[in-house]
Amino acid sequence: MANQALNQSQQPVTQEIAPEQWIAFFAEFTRQHRGAHARLDVLGTDVGYQVETENRPFDGVSTDVKDGERNVWITFGSTPDDHLTHGVHSVTVIRVLPPIGESGAVVEVESKDGTRTVLELTRPEAFALPPPAAQQVHS
Repeated sequence: MANQALNQSQQPVTQEIAPEQWIAFFAEFTRQHRGAHARLDVLGTDVGYQVETENRPFDGVSTDVKDGERNVWITFGSTPDDHLTHGVHSVTVIRVLPPIGESGAVVEVESKDGTRTVLELTRPEAFALPPPAAQQVHS
């Protein structure tokens, strides 16, 4: 299914990512979206509704599937002082809504207990991290 999949009314179509595609999908997703500003919400019966972070640079997302593990790690921040990692364990489903219009991509990670972690991104070109040379301070 194409990243920009649309239905008849030109609305984005949510895509479910098969577990055997998680590693490759997240590598490409990170490459395409690194630097976008992000919001991370957690929704579940035990946690209610929590905003974990908002308006923080997205650094990447990866998964650990070796030895039957099904964990997802979402990282934020452009400097060590701004770094945040959020882990989701016992993942059962990963869904993606592609960017459309002014909205960036959305990733929903659902765990075995029904808790949903929702990553909402701006378009990467709106808040791209500066290249390493641009971060140097000149005296």
